[in-house]
Amino acid sequence: MKLSDIKGDRVFDVIADLIDPVASIAQDAQAAALFRPAEGEQTTRAQRLRAALPALLRTHKQDLTAILSTIQGVSAEEYRAGLNLGVLLRDCLELLNDPQFSELFPSAQTEMQPGSAQANTEALPL
Repeated sequence: MKLSDIKGDRVFDVIADLIDPVASIAQDAQAAALFRPAEGEQTTRAQRLRAALPALLRTHKQDLTAILSTIQGVSAEEYRAGLNLGVLLRDCLELLNDPQFSELFPSAQTEMQPGSAQANTEALPL
């Protein structure tokens, strides 16, 4: 399932439930390398996957389960009960290729850039 498949009031819950696990991954430099190359580094996405995906899978199992189960609309326990190699590969690849996921959580893809929506909203008074 992609984020664009989520409709109605469920959208609010999904966003709220994704913030913590995505932030946890984004704060881990080794795992975050999957989403963005180091400054000046000229690597392909496949090279970054090869280098960073094992660390992400080993150290962020709970975060990945939270993300994938939330998007699928099931509890973490239900998701784990149906988890196998094919399901994990399919769901991870679908998430990595979901443009709405990278738009919703730009910190998982790139550093904040001046003028970005995220940088602009930080300046707004509440």
